[in-house]
Amino acid sequence: MVEESAVPNEAASTGEGSGGPRMRTAVVVVVAQAAAFAYALRAPDLIQNALGYMVAPALAFLILSIWWLRSKTVARRDRLNGFALIILLAILVSALPGAGAGQLLPYAAPVVLIGVVALLAATSSLAWPRRKGLVLLYLIACGAFFSLLRVDDVGGDLMPITAWRWEPYIGEWTDVADASGTAAIPAAAGPSDWPEFRGTARDNRLAGVTFATGWTATPPREIWRTRVGLGWSSFTVVGDYFFTQEQRDRAELIVCYEADTGEQIWTNKTSDRFNDSTGDGPRATPTFYEGELYVLGATGLLQRLEPASGKTLWTHDLKDDAKAKIPRWGFASSPLVVGDLVVVFAGGPDGKSVLAYQRDSGDIEWASGDGTHAYSSIQRATIAGVDQLLSTSNVGIQAFVPETGQLLWTHQWPINTNPRCVQPLVADENSILIGTAGGKGTRRIRVDHANNAWDVNEEWTTRDFKPYFNDFVYHNGYCYGFDGKRFTCIDAATGERMWKGGGYGGQVLLLPDMETLLVLSEKGDIVLLEASSDGENVLEKFKVLDGKTWNHPVIANGRLFVRNAREMACFELPA
Repeated sequence: MVEESAVPNEAASTGEGSGGPRMRTAVVVVVAQAAAFAYALRAPDLIQNALGYMVAPALAFLILSIWWLRSKTVARRDRLNGFALIILLAILVSALPGAGAGQLLPYAAPVVLIGVVALLAATSSLAWPRRKGLVLLYLIACGAFFSLLRVDDVGGDLMPITAWRWEPYIGEWTDVADASGTAAIPAAAGPSDWPEFRGTARDNRLAGVTFATGWTATPPREIWRTRVGLGWSSFTVVGDYFFTQEQRDRAELIVCYEADTGEQIWTNKTSDRFNDSTGDGPRATPTFYEGELYVLGATGLLQRLEPASGKTLWTHDLKDDAKAKIPRWGFASSPLVVGDLVVVFAGGPDGKSVLAYQRDSGDIEWASGDGTHAYSSIQRATIAGVDQLLSTSNVGIQAFVPETGQLLWTHQWPINTNPRCVQPLVADENSILIGTAGGKGTRRIRVDHANNAWDVNEEWTTRDFKPYFNDFVYHNGYCYGFDGKRFTCIDAATGERMWKGGGYGGQVLLLPDMETLLVLSEKGDIVLLEASSDGENVLEKFKVLDGKTWNHPVIANGRLFVRNAREMACFELPA
């Protein structure tokens, strides 16, 4: 496909032609690839995404390479030159600065392969030298186009997030200068505060809050906007201050900010950095409880801090205490305080899945459980009238006595592919929903307790709702959350899907007094949806952040706090 040569002589000596390839096989292959790619754009599951984005182009390239190299109607030199040119283009795209060592290839491969085959098929009436020239021009155009793109990140569907090279880029914030102020932290969280991950019940349900919509005329007022370090932590808001976790250069930080201004009050640094292709930095959210602050870093460092100054009071490393390795996507369990204990998922072997530490001393009180792989946090709940701690993991779900760690019951639902990341959802005093990605879906179990015995049974399982790291909420008998990236409603009693809406990605917060769902999308939009099983009804949409946004939004004291791995902002909600 590259250079014209004295093909007739070579063809005559080898019995090969020079009139161009027979296109039937190639057309069938690229049509199948295009269909797989189109399906992947709307697929609700990461495995399906990967099949369409990565496996299908790779398989198409393999088949087309064999077809092309074995095409006896094309001179050998043209076949070898054409194959070499495609390989060279792939190498150049992979080597582009900011392209992430080939992250553009899932975009580039379908464009190049489908375009070349379509061009050859459409020009079959032309002489072979002219067809070769058109293909060469097309490949040059593809190379020029993809050289103008850069990869800034990877989305929840594992596809690259691209931008034009001339667009402004918000790079990593590397300011590690110490801030050593003092915050006037109250002794206990107030009723309008947000003291831990997903709220005090860890259900992302915020009752007693209403605000005006009509944002076209009166949008939320931005109070401040500022840089923030890498990471996927949410906010803990107490009084006039808030806390979050972030990565700056080689230091992992817990930072206290002033809620009115976004100004740093103090920083607590550790010499740790967790690197991951989907995003560096800490995953968990600080927990405030009765004048104490507990944090877990991505590499497993658990700390108790003095919230007024950020001073470290005690430190433990889960890698040592649980004999656990750093998970592929980092330690992500936000600490849970239960009485005199602070509890985290550690993922250690030999009964060290969940660890409980004494709040005052930091000594280990108990270790229990079998799960070794999960990215959710421990959840407290009252099930069948009994107070217990719930832990979802690769084994399924287990429940423990808070004070002792004694195992109460287990529901086996093992997984070996995509890990469990979302919180278990307690639908009523006997029912729990477990969300799982990777094609497994969501299961509802019923838990009963009588005569000192536990009875746990599956009620239903659906593959129409497969949440990954996007938590879901419960309202009036229905669950609202994400099937992959697509926002979805299911009947919590039956598992029946009521509707599937926009591909927002991101996280959701329930506002029951407004019958409203607040979604912070992966693209940084706030989307207000009606909490109704009748269908998707978008009430408002408002841009708040730029760049990939996976962090949970928080509303506290009449303000909306949002962040991602680059910036954070605070908005006053209209009354």
